Order: sequence, then structure tokens, then C-alpha cells
Amino acid sequence: MRIGISTIPTLRVPAFLKGQLTIFDLASLQGRWSIVSFLPTFGFAEAISLNQYHRKTKKDGTLLLGILPFADPFLDPRLQKTKILRMPILADPLQRLRRTFGLTQNSSTNCCESFIIDPERVIRYHLIHQLNWRGLPFLTEILKHCQDQYSPSIKPPHSSDKIVNLHTFSRFQKITA
Repeated sequence: MRIGISTIPTLRVPAFLKGQLTIFDLASLQGRWSIVSFLPTFGFAEAISLNQYHRKTKKDGTLLLGILPFADPFLDPRLQKTKILRMPILADPLQRLRRTFGLTQNSSTNCCESFIIDPERVIRYHLIHQLNWRGLPFLTEILKHCQDQYSPSIKPPHSSDKIVNLHTFSRFQKITA
């Protein structure tokens, strides 16, 4: 996948929403900003952080999706933690999403790998960050800058808005061929 060029394919994948198994169609990302986060681990603390972050992104009109880290999510005992989540958590038992986004099976860090996707389903940014109070607000700032840069209606900045050059974040951007 190439940032700014590649679009997300229309795949249907198993997902968990409020503890119930369902099917999620990636075509539903069309028309809204989205964040797809590959989770490094999944436990109670991660579920609480994701719920809080989901509330914030939902207010901004952004869809947040998590992708489970374990290979067989249907048999894993950590699956019970998905019951408290209010956001879709995608399962990737065949590793199709990992291959689509250009990720390897064994990620070397214990960090999230998040992709910001525009309303046309084009990947605009790839960020490796912590799933905590520092990493998630940083992801929000980058999302705002992507929205400002790639949205068709450019609004003038308000005096209270932070103005940050997107190039300062380029060292965190990973371009995959």
C-alpha cells in the first residue's frame, strides 16, 4: 500500500461489536474519515482506552476500527474483553488485512500501527504509536492535519487552532511499496 495513492479494497471481514460476531464491509469506509489500528495486545486496559478514544473520534465524525492481534480470535480467551467495547473490532484470521496494509505477521514492537483513511478510502498516513494517553492524542492531531490538508472545503484556521507543519511528522510516516 502506498500512502496517498492506494485505496482500501472492498473486503468483508469478521468483526466483533459489543461482544457479538458480525461481518464488517470495508466499503462502508467510503464517505467518512477513518482510523484503522492494528492492536499490539488486547486486554482490559486496551479496551478502556479504545472506548474513550472511540467516543472522541465519534464526536468528530471519524470511524475508529481496531484489528485484533491474535491469530485465531474465535478461540482466544481474550475475546471476552470485546463485550465492553463500543466500536467495531475486526478479526483477521486469514491475515488478509495485514497483507493489504503491508504489515508482517510478527510486528517487532508493542506499538499500535494506525492508518488514517480519507473519505475516498485513500490511505493518507501511517503512524506507529503507543496505545495510551500520549499516542492517541498525537494520532488525533495528525488526523486533524490530514483532514485540513485533504478535505475539499478548506476552512481558514482560527486563532485558537494549533498550526503544526505536517512535515514535522514525516519521520513517523512509513511508505510501503
